[in-house]
Amino acid sequence: MPVQQLNGTRIYYEVYGHGDPIIFIPGIAVSHGMWAPQVETFSRTNRVILYDVRGTGRSGPMTWTTRLTDHARDLAALLRFLQIEGAVVCGVSFGGVIAQRFALDYPHRCRALVLVDTFSELDPADSEEAALIRMTWLASPLFLLPKSWLTPIILNMYSRWPFAQRHLRSEIPKIRGLDAMKTRWMIRGVNLTGELSRIQSPCLGIVGGESTLAIRLMQRVVDAIPGASLEQVPHAFDPTSLTGREDFDRLLGRFLQSLGATEQGEETSGPLSQAMKQAGRASISNVIRFRPRREAIGKS
Repeated sequence: MPVQQLNGTRIYYEVYGHGDPIIFIPGIAVSHGMWAPQVETFSRTNRVILYDVRGTGRSGPMTWTTRLTDHARDLAALLRFLQIEGAVVCGVSFGGVIAQRFALDYPHRCRALVLVDTFSELDPADSEEAALIRMTWLASPLFLLPKSWLTPIILNMYSRWPFAQRHLRSEIPKIRGLDAMKTRWMIRGVNLTGELSRIQSPCLGIVGGESTLAIRLMQRVVDAIPGASLEQVPHAFDPTSLTGREDFDRLLGRFLQSLGATEQGEETSGPLSQAMKQAGRASISNVIRFRPRREAIGKS
């Protein structure tokens, strides 16, 4: 199996396709398998790298002293092992937090950044945010439930998104409850917002429109990164890559295409580019696009 000892732990990874590399980082508690639909889409045009972060899947365990910088070093070590100098880094939820730390600590290895349904801090800006964040924390012990209890709870949360249900059903048995709780403990003190102005990589933010809290937190992230833009996918929920898979793939595909156009000084003409042209702009008419309003963010 593709497992390597890297940065003092074991890291499980998978590589698909050829071309410019893009690495996908999963959300809290779940494994690399959550990105299976994106492998299907992007391995035709890119070298797709998946991996299990510490505490998930087949990778090494979390400890109570593991820090976010350890996760960033894990990713840097994996790219060095794979002899990849730079990659597009895409992370969802907690994976997006790792992606931010990685972009800050290893800017020369982060060609571009895609942040999905994520956050840069958990310091509430008002009472409504405080209540929503508190509810999230109170739900954390659910990770420790027997899988026979946990499975229907999670699947019920995604009853409106059968495609996401099908993929998450196979991820729930892999959840390592205690490691997930250690991860929750670790991210309680995340506060990256003040550092994000140092990120110079092109950055795309994508967020599902079903969560007011997710939109607020993503606004804060994107507003702090120079030149970043934010796309909202209506009727989608964390993870938007599963609950709004088609729109997510189109948005990510267009972003990758724009990176190629920037580097080459003209539009790319690969298979993904042709597919986007054939799909037409009307195919993404349901995607609401906006730039975050700085005056609406508030101070935190």
